[in-house]
Amino acid sequence: MLKNILKKLLPISIYNFIRMRPRLLIVSESLKRKIAYINKAAWQQDPDYRGDNSGALRKYGHMVDKGLQSPNREAGHSLPIAMRLNELLDLKERECASAEWAQEILSLHRDLQQDRIADGYSNFSFIKDNDITSEQLLHLFKERRTLRHFQEHKTPSLADITKILEATIWAPSSCNRQTIVNYFTLNEELARQCTKQNKGATAISGKHAFVSVCYDTRSYHLPQESLTGMIDATLGFQNALLMVHALGLGACVLNWSHADKNENDTLRYLLNIPEHCEIAFNVIIGIPNGGAPAPGKKNTLEYIVER
Repeated sequence: MLKNILKKLLPISIYNFIRMRPRLLIVSESLKRKIAYINKAAWQQDPDYRGDNSGALRKYGHMVDKGLQSPNREAGHSLPIAMRLNELLDLKERECASAEWAQEILSLHRDLQQDRIADGYSNFSFIKDNDITSEQLLHLFKERRTLRHFQEHKTPSLADITKILEATIWAPSSCNRQTIVNYFTLNEELARQCTKQNKGATAISGKHAFVSVCYDTRSYHLPQESLTGMIDATLGFQNALLMVHALGLGACVLNWSHADKNENDTLRYLLNIPEHCEIAFNVIIGIPNGGAPAPGKKNTLEYIVER
């Protein structure tokens, strides 16, 4: 393909510039900041890998694993991807659980090439090892509320916050990259300063924990996947919000889309959030001081459409 030929012949920065198909546009200041970061990452560096070994290992391991799980698998499948996975493992930038998992996947792929892989790896049983009915689950969804008023003299425990945030990587994520990163504080003054950076943080009372829900951008294929991290972070934190309610706590998601440069820089400074982590939104979590009424909902015909 012409694309592969150009990639070999041209310097990486020039190839990436052509690949992005740049256009001149008039954009807002907020959008300009986002585009500037994407251009910097996608033009001057590898569009698929910019230092997040964990995310890249999971991405390429996931692509190999999909083929291994297929009932139609055969030797020779995904060889270039497996070679890239092996290269990433050889980097050994840091030991992590993702590296252990990726090594297992690569070993299974090697077994497949030798016709040694067990049939059991593609004949998995469907697991539903719980007694939760669909009605009970729907009741949990409907019972959960956005709460803005919390008790004054007590905040959630570290154990509860940890349990809430651990739930975030059990949601689906693109290529199983699990790029969500949750920066949080239980410190009352620090939480207050962080909350103050959000324009939507009004009509709030009581003590609360503060969580900045971010995603590591370094393993996304840019610019095409520039919004994928927002999806991954949102899917992940929905799990957390349900866990909040299951623990008898309350939470409020704070809109971050209106943040200006000063607010963005201040929050990053307060929580020491690195440049490669993009802030998706923020959340406050506290012990409820009362509840909230059920909000009005759309008619089902407005959001369930059969074709």
